[in-house]
Amino acid sequence: MAENGAEVRVKQLNNIRLFRQFGQDTLSEMAKAAILRRVPKNKVLTRLGDIPRYIYYIIHGKVRLSVPLSDGREFIFSDLGPGDTFDLTRLFIARHSNMNAASVVDSYLLQIEAAFMASVFDKHPDLALKVIPYLCQATHDAQERVIHSASNALSIRLASTLLRLTETPHSTATVNGALRIHISQTDLAAMIPASRAKVNRCLREWERRYLTQYDHGSLTILNRTALESVALGYSRLIVQ
Repeated sequence: MAENGAEVRVKQLNNIRLFRQFGQDTLSEMAKAAILRRVPKNKVLTRLGDIPRYIYYIIHGKVRLSVPLSDGREFIFSDLGPGDTFDLTRLFIARHSNMNAASVVDSYLLQIEAAFMASVFDKHPDLALKVIPYLCQATHDAQERVIHSASNALSIRLASTLLRLTETPHSTATVNGALRIHISQTDLAAMIPASRAKVNRCLREWERRYLTQYDHGSLTILNRTALESVALGYSRLIVQ
């Protein structure tokens, strides 16, 4: 017998590490309220300054979190893929969004109203004790990333960003034993942030030293150990 929509939603929600702790009864409640939404490429889900009404879980596709800079450039804070969630702060506080969220490709998301989640916590206050450590860790990781970007040389920031991208399976592929990341130099520059010219110069130096290879939007990591040394600041391949 084919599974009905609610059963599928429960399985999808159960894939989220945070929600997996809620138990089947609560997940069933959430599944009934969750809406499957198709989001076309370049659709803005949340704008800087909005008060988000929903939390989202990505089933398929990619959503980019970014902040406009004063010089007109864009700082890409994170690219999220299948299994990731965002706007979780709406679980506890109503505040203006501090970044934009937009689809990079055609995507499918589960959308749950924040007001509904608030009612879940009213009925099950013990769940808050499970959610708060998760959000605190996410906040800590975000702070670490910003501090790292602000205080280190371009080579260190770029190497750290590439290594972080390898930790997200939706961003990478394995080709002949080497990790390949599909990303443009423009997007890499926006993640650091730095100029595209400086990123290109650093990548060309790394290619000369056989650390990485870049070709038409695809970056292959040839020597992960050496790249890790750069990220830790131990290598002489430090470019400002």
